[in-house]
Amino acid sequence: MSDTSLAVMILDRARRYGSKRVFQRKRGNRWEDIVWQQFGEQIVHAAQGLAVLGFQPGERLAILADNRPEWPLIDLACLYLGGVDVPLYLTSHPNDLAYILKDAGVTFLAVAGDDQRQKIKQIAAQVPTLSQIINLDHGPDDELDDASAPQEGRFGHLPSLSLKGLLARGAQAAGATQPVSHPDLATIIYTSGTTGLPKGVMLTHANLLANAEDATQILPITEEDQTISFLPLSHSFERTAGLYTILRTGACIAYGGGTVTLTKDLGEVRPTLFCCVPRVLELVYRRIFSEKENAPFGKKQILSWALDVGQAAGRVRTAGSTGEAPLPLLLKLQHRLADRLVFHKLRQVLGGRIRFLVSGGAPLNPEIARFFFGAGITVYEGYGMTEAGPVIACNIPGQNRVGTVGPALPQVTVRIAPDGEIYVRGPSVMQGYYNKPEDTAQAIDAEGWLHTGDVGEIDAKGFVTITDRKKDLIITSEGENIAPQPIEGLFQQDPLIEEACLIGDQRPYLTVLLVPNRTLVETTAKKRGLSQDWEALLQHTTIHSLFRQRFDAVNKSLPVYAQMRKFTLLTEPFSQDRNELTPTLKVKRHEVLLTRQAEIAAMYPTRNVPPEA
Repeated sequence: MSDTSLAVMILDRARRYGSKRVFQRKRGNRWEDIVWQQFGEQIVHAAQGLAVLGFQPGERLAILADNRPEWPLIDLACLYLGGVDVPLYLTSHPNDLAYILKDAGVTFLAVAGDDQRQKIKQIAAQVPTLSQIINLDHGPDDELDDASAPQEGRFGHLPSLSLKGLLARGAQAAGATQPVSHPDLATIIYTSGTTGLPKGVMLTHANLLANAEDATQILPITEEDQTISFLPLSHSFERTAGLYTILRTGACIAYGGGTVTLTKDLGEVRPTLFCCVPRVLELVYRRIFSEKENAPFGKKQILSWALDVGQAAGRVRTAGSTGEAPLPLLLKLQHRLADRLVFHKLRQVLGGRIRFLVSGGAPLNPEIARFFFGAGITVYEGYGMTEAGPVIACNIPGQNRVGTVGPALPQVTVRIAPDGEIYVRGPSVMQGYYNKPEDTAQAIDAEGWLHTGDVGEIDAKGFVTITDRKKDLIITSEGENIAPQPIEGLFQQDPLIEEACLIGDQRPYLTVLLVPNRTLVETTAKKRGLSQDWEALLQHTTIHSLFRQRFDAVNKSLPVYAQMRKFTLLTEPFSQDRNELTPTLKVKRHEVLLTRQAEIAAMYPTRNVPPEA
């Protein structure tokens, strides 16, 4: 690997690609281009500007901003100087931000957006190491406190400087600095996790470079590709797979309005590939089912037929390990008609040029994956964790088996421990947890194997299958050990159900919280002449019986010890605002136990039930 640091790699690409477009950004209704040469110059100027402000190698710079070109700019400027950056989630509570900033010893903070600045104002005094604010927004109207001073001002007790001012200082600096060529630590990423306080994962330049190198070796990404970034860059999956990997190949990244304007942005950017989480694919899948339920009789019949054809085609195309099996003649003819009537419209929703999608961050329902294959959209499911850089395994062209997460990356070794836990070793495995040597020793053994906490299997051809989360087992008061994720996945296969959360740890029996698909439920209710408000609707006998049928069907498929006694329909979905979802939209069971106490308590007798931990 010739790239000695992330900044060296990117500056090499800037020289190589010059006037070629590297980013697109949305300004109002227009997309603006940023070319490689401009981006490379800005990295150097921003780095020199940080140096003028006194930023030193090894110092911590936190980034609290939405996805935008300024994010990788300030990131790479920090790394250029041998600094360590700390990405922060936009959905974080101020108290969580204060904890991370103090724990990491952050001195510089780059921030964008009024909401995020207000959070920092609340907690700045609690972080004694914090010494400088960099504003990543654009123009004097977006400056921090003093609109009359577009270059610099105050942020409470702290000095603040606009990005424009930072670049100007760097451009005026005497002499040109060189990027630190062999830096060690690159970033501390605090894992959101589904349990407990976040821990700072220390990833080095070598870790991230190895992961990006592996990804570009196995996936057919070229400099002609166009992607769109909407998963948070503060998450390791988007940062490594959706940023460094893409930039390594010379491809172009578009930054739009995030998930809020994603449908419109996809139509305008027309990407050839992008990274997503299963939730995005589930929403598209459910949208089609909702459209079918709300359609007139004739169109409903066509949609039902086309969906059946898509599922059949998907099953055939993914039956082997390559994902390229040909369709039988009759199914091929049916599929051609279904494609003309339905599937090409679905591809147009994604821009019409998609070559493939990479899904990660959470398990992907195999039925949904097969449907997308049937609709002519290739989905490669991968698996990873922040502690591994993050990608560990991924399905790829010629080696794609739905229901698995594919083979391990070229430089990564995976093995299964006697208890079924997945162990990982390779150059992308983290340095450890920041300031937590005991946790590090528990996570990485003396032979360098990272204990992932996931349970899985590896078949003879090297395909990895995740079966459960080791630490997420539910143990009932009867001593039964239940793996919740497979049961929750059974519920989520139904279009009526968006989320499921199994309950029962230290309790006498299992129950489940279900989040209904509101659009589909309301459409169903309207057809049946039911017009109550949402809460009353979920209690209506007709609607409740629909979910009871699905609940009973799932129960019948389970062994007796894993069957549930009760379910509750939630009127409000799980949300990041209540800290019930991780940034990749996985349910935090321990938080749900706190936020949904009333609903859970109603499903159990009040006596002799210990609280869940």
